[in-house]
Amino acid sequence: MTNDFEEMLEQTNIQYAIVGEVNPSLKETLKGLTKTRTASLARAYQVPGRSKMKQAELAKAVQEYITNPAQLESILLILDAAEWAVFEAAYGDSFVQDNYLPYGYYRLMLELGIVFTYFNEGKLYLVMPDEVKEVFTKLNTPEFAKKRSKMALVFDYLLALSNLYGIYTPDKLLEIYNGQNASDPLEQEELDEIIKQFLQREQNFVLEEGYLINVGLVYNSEEGELQSLLQEIQGKPHYVPDKTELLKYADDGYFEMTPQLVSLKAYVLDRMSDDEEMVDALVDDIQLACSMNAPLDQLIYEFERRDLVFENPKEAERVIGLIVEISNHTRTWANCGHTLDELGASKLVSGQKAGGANAPVQSAKVGRNEPCPCGSGLKYKKCCGK
Repeated sequence: MTNDFEEMLEQTNIQYAIVGEVNPSLKETLKGLTKTRTASLARAYQVPGRSKMKQAELAKAVQEYITNPAQLESILLILDAAEWAVFEAAYGDSFVQDNYLPYGYYRLMLELGIVFTYFNEGKLYLVMPDEVKEVFTKLNTPEFAKKRSKMALVFDYLLALSNLYGIYTPDKLLEIYNGQNASDPLEQEELDEIIKQFLQREQNFVLEEGYLINVGLVYNSEEGELQSLLQEIQGKPHYVPDKTELLKYADDGYFEMTPQLVSLKAYVLDRMSDDEEMVDALVDDIQLACSMNAPLDQLIYEFERRDLVFENPKEAERVIGLIVEISNHTRTWANCGHTLDELGASKLVSGQKAGGANAPVQSAKVGRNEPCPCGSGLKYKKCCGK
């Protein structure tokens, strides 16, 4: 972690922290907040009549919502793995002291008053109020643990299929989930309710017109691209690996390190650069671009932006050949998670080849493993690059 990145993390954390001594009391903390921040908490909980309340009334109403067992349970069930780890750490101790804790790991809990942060004498403290701890102690039953475990597993399937397919139906999710979890299957109504709960907050997927869709297709694609993809996947079978492999795709940075990617890495290290960290990032971004059927100029741009120069036409031809092989063996949304090679294409098919005319998705100028410019403290691929 570079000093600049550490400074960005610290400054982001300080921006949202209360300056002063740590206070474990929710009641006292709310009393000390500005009306603007208290109103923000009230808005997050949709407290009725909040616009007409005075500060003391607002603080009291917010406290009632934060400490409502059903309300707290509904929030805890939709925390992701990183958020849950922070929650458990804060619950289990008086505070978490970490100036460089990524803001994205606790932002939701901060916005809902489940935790507060304090900056005192140069240190950042993340604190869970005693009143919240008391409520969770009563909630923390074997039944809750089982429910959260199942919710977390369904969430991993939602993420995995969103990353692997781009677009799919809840029915497909139900089919795959029940096929791999026959001992504790989902009912359709149960799945619908779980999806509804997760969509109460910003996610890597949305539900539109009966399809679960990766947000990249909704917000970062060109007009008509979604419909084009829907047409392209018609009649194609879905690639469904075993459960262990499938759930790796819940991490949107995961991809199979194919022999073709290994060959490109070895070639670049041997002929163009000895900076292995930089070459790893290059291979990562090339794989991402190929998974989106990015045009050839965008793939070459990944070399150019790293000042990797082809010494002669033969070297350029060799690299392009390696990229073609990577594209043939990369899992794509257009092929329902299959590779072209798996679907029987020994060569790049028309419209799906590197540089093809209907490959509008372009790789980001910010590498997906680089810090997100928004300052969340997360990698770009985990934040605005979703």
